[in-house]
Amino acid sequence: MSDIIYLIVLIIGALLIYFRPLARLAGISIYWEIGTGSLCVVLFMIHMMNTYVVEREIEQGLAKKPCGASSPQGLCYNLTTEVCETAWNSADKICREEAEPILKERPGALIGPMVNRCKARRMDKVLRYNRIKEDNSLCRAYFKYIDEKN
Repeated sequence: MSDIIYLIVLIIGALLIYFRPLARLAGISIYWEIGTGSLCVVLFMIHMMNTYVVEREIEQGLAKKPCGASSPQGLCYNLTTEVCETAWNSADKICREEAEPILKERPGALIGPMVNRCKARRMDKVLRYNRIKEDNSLCRAYFKYIDEKN
């Protein structure tokens, strides 16, 4: 229903911009009419973005977070999301402490990938027996990545 309302707003905006009926009938400046029509078009575009694009982007972003449905942790282990997140987050403090000497040596160093690899290793150490049994190329590459030495 809201799509229909915003479609009507779009049509009104396009008609105001193209035909300028208020300028002809009421003597209003065409700039007000073009501005109002443009506002209607922008409102339609904002509605469409919020309704169809932003929600899907948020869902995809959540799925790619650690332990999300599209993440290696979510795909390669037979775990509930809560157990996975608990195991992932429990290693955070220890892994950040391991990365501290690098930050002291190079204050601007990016330690995120190193911390994430450390978390993945610690999670795998605890939950190794919950790995999926099927042969999946993503999981194979993920397990190879966390098993390699730096």
